[in-house]
Amino acid sequence: MNPLYVSRAVVASYDNSEPPAPPAGAPVPTPTPPPVNSGERRFTQDDLNRLLAEDRRKHQSQIGRVQATLEETLASKNLTIQEREQLAQQVEELQTQGRTKEQQLAHEKKQLEDQYQRKVKEAENKAKEFETRYRESTIERDLQDAAVSGDAFNAETVKAVLRPLTRLEEITDDKGKGTGKFRTIVDFPDTDPNTGEPVTLPLPAKKAVKRMMEMPDKFGNLWRHTLASGVGSNSGVPTGAGGKIDPRKLTQEQYLKIRAENPALLGLRPQKGKPGR
Repeated sequence: MNPLYVSRAVVASYDNSEPPAPPAGAPVPTPTPPPVNSGERRFTQDDLNRLLAEDRRKHQSQIGRVQATLEETLASKNLTIQEREQLAQQVEELQTQGRTKEQQLAHEKKQLEDQYQRKVKEAENKAKEFETRYRESTIERDLQDAAVSGDAFNAETVKAVLRPLTRLEEITDDKGKGTGKFRTIVDFPDTDPNTGEPVTLPLPAKKAVKRMMEMPDKFGNLWRHTLASGVGSNSGVPTGAGGKIDPRKLTQEQYLKIRAENPALLGLRPQKGKPGR
């Protein structure tokens, strides 16, 4: 046989070269997948998610321990203001790391809401504080003026008597609408002259003082023009049984004056060297 027809086929190859392309029109061979080993477990997306979740839980647990330590330190009373602020910032950063994106957005939203509510509360408190200051200063001034106009012996004593009974009332127009102006009203305890029954009269401050001056048995010791002016005189000074003066209703100056000039009105004996009249 002719050896030309039985010689081996020789394929030429070159280093780092691509294999020759198949002839035009030749079918492209389909690669055969490697055989699957039924006993080998494949790594799936669920496995990856489980590993990531486990790693996150470990990370959050570590963050929680560090956060607990910082919060315990923050509760110490021996920290300066600067140290407290720094620790509080570290706690907030750790809490941020332990939150998901949705949890962080919800946390930031709540922070903004809390901040808004705090500002509203602060504004309300300031408004109430200024209102209280205005009311107190107005009442104080009106009672002071009323006491001075009545020639009070001690204006502070008159104010102490009237202040628990006093309020600030807004003046209204004919339609009952507030005018933005206020007046001081004393709910003065009085007696109805016709029935003798106790009544409460809403009086302006000066009228309340005037009514007090008309009641010397109760308030006679508050006014200069009704003080005892001399020995044996007790005009305007409240007296008790037997014409004696009730020392509980006297001012200190009244008491000392009568004690020195006419102690018998107080039911006392004359001081040594100062015979009583």
